[in-house]
Formats: sequence, C-alpha cells, structure tokens
Amino acid sequence: MAAQKKKISINLVIKDEVESFSGQLLSWILTYGRYIIIITQIVVLSVFFLRFKLDRDHTDLKESVSQKQALIESVGDLEAEIRRVQNTLVNISQITKNQDISLKVLDYLEENTPSDTTFSKLSLSPDKISFSVTASNLRSFNFFLLRLEKDNKLKDVNLEDIQTLPDGRIEFKINAIINAAEFG
Repeated sequence: MAAQKKKISINLVIKDEVESFSGQLLSWILTYGRYIIIITQIVVLSVFFLRFKLDRDHTDLKESVSQKQALIESVGDLEAEIRRVQNTLVNISQITKNQDISLKVLDYLEENTPSDTTFSKLSLSPDKISFSVTASNLRSFNFFLLRLEKDNKLKDVNLEDIQTLPDGRIEFKINAIINAAEFG
C-alpha cells in the first residue's frame, strides 16, 4: 500500500483573533485589499501615460496657435492695404459721380439758356449751384426762369438780386439745389 500523504495546515493566527474585528479587518485586507491596490496602480499608470499624451497635445496646440497668429499678422498688413485701396476707390467713385453730375448740370444750363443770355459767375458744388446771369431782355429772363422751375432738375430755385441795367438788360442771381436723381 502506498503511503498516504497527509496535508498539514498551519494557522499562525489565533482562532479568537480571527473572529474579532481586527481579525476580520485583516482577513478583508488580505483578500480584497490586493484588488484595490492593483486597481489603484492601474489608475496611476493610466494617469501617468495620459499626462504624456496631454502634454504633447498641449505643445501641438501651442505651435498651431503660434502658426495661426503669424498667418493672421501677415494677412493683417494685406487687409489694411485692401481697406486703404477700397477707401480710395470709394473716394474716386464719389469724385467721378460728382464730376458727372457737374458736367450734366452744365450741359443742362447750356441747352436751356437763351442765346442772348450770358453767365458772369458760376459756383457749382455736388448738391448746390449758384450763378449770376445777364439777360438781354425781359422775354429771355422769363423764358430762362420758367424753364428752370418747370424741369425739376433744380429744386428750390431762388431768384436773388434782380436789377435792370441802364441799357435795358436784366441782371439777376439764382441759387438752387441740384436734384441729383434727375441728373443720375
């Protein structure tokens, strides 16, 4: 017969201590505590490696921001130049428009002025006109004044300083507002 081996178990903890609170706590720590330690180590290692990733992301973002700032600064000069050119173009457009209106007003006056009527002074701004005229007779004066009032190309036509000269000619001054819509 073969010799049977007996299993020997040695318990170093006293049986009374196992049943006490400290014994139960020691038993719980020895069984479940190792799981808690392993889980804690996994969390610590995860946070450690996550820190490297977050540091790299932070560095990449800083580089990206600095590159984009440099790009924006380089485009800023170009934008300022474009705005300056646009303002210049707006000014040129306004001047050209005013010149066109001025030329059209002069053409209008030339077409509607009787041949025996002459201008001695003419002041023209983008929205107002003032001129001094000498008409050879009352009929030319009347025709010219009625024509100005009838066409509505000049608004608020004001007749000022009318005089009859010794030779029978009529000298008068007119101030008016230019109706840009009619000339546009």
